[in-house]
Amino acid sequence: MDKLNLAVSKIPYYHGILLPDHPEFANDVEKKMLDIKNFDSRESDILLCSSMKSGSHWLLEIISMLISGSCDVTKETVLSSNLEYTRLEAFEDRPNPRIIHSHLPLKFLPAKHLEKSYKTVLVMRNPKDRLASYFFSILGKMPGLENLKWSDYFNRIIQEGVPRVYGDWFDYTLEWATELKKNPTNIFPIFYEDLQKNFAVNVKRLGEFLCVERNASFYSEIEHKCSFEYMKKNKADDLVAIDHKGRSTLYRKGQIGDWKNLFTVAQNEQFDELFQRKMSDSKIRFQFE
Repeated sequence: MDKLNLAVSKIPYYHGILLPDHPEFANDVEKKMLDIKNFDSRESDILLCSSMKSGSHWLLEIISMLISGSCDVTKETVLSSNLEYTRLEAFEDRPNPRIIHSHLPLKFLPAKHLEKSYKTVLVMRNPKDRLASYFFSILGKMPGLENLKWSDYFNRIIQEGVPRVYGDWFDYTLEWATELKKNPTNIFPIFYEDLQKNFAVNVKRLGEFLCVERNASFYSEIEHKCSFEYMKKNKADDLVAIDHKGRSTLYRKGQIGDWKNLFTVAQNEQFDELFQRKMSDSKIRFQFE
């Protein structure tokens, strides 16, 4: 068994997906997942959803600033807001509106939130950059993978039917595409690339979705405070807590198109073939550069 498959074999498994290797799943995976499904959502809750390495830390900061009206860096983090990593009882005393984050596929999310059509923000990123970012991230999150080669990682990722942490990206994205058709009003899709290219316009649209009004100076300040350079310098990387050597791997480049530094021509062609086959019927359009 190679290093990657050996590391994966030790991760909790639930109904076709791998789950984070975290104490919250150490005792009773079934109970934890059922508790998430039955989570007592509030009408004011904002559910922030994303596949891993798609920009959820960025969006959490933006949403926190929008709803608080302050551009101070928030103490709240993705880990402290995440359903999978947090004791669910910890959410009970939090004031409204609560930001609740998850990487889980839609079918495992709080049923009440979805059935009542409470507000959901879905952040998406082109899958090539997401894969590149995730590759560098897991180097420090799974013991034994410090020297993992990109080629070995890519060869496993490209295989179909192989269990993955939080499941298959294509399944995740297509499930949300279907949900967006059914409920376009209370789900706000936002793309990492759109934020990079036109931050102010997209954050104002997000503010309108969240029913908050802010002035021009606020939007100018939030653009500065949520820039990659500012967050890298001033926002703590809470993922250090789950890095086996205590290293920070959250803020790396924050660029569009960095996948080109990893994908070979052959790998790019192989991924494009898979992408076209899987996403041919989807109306979601991704920007790869």
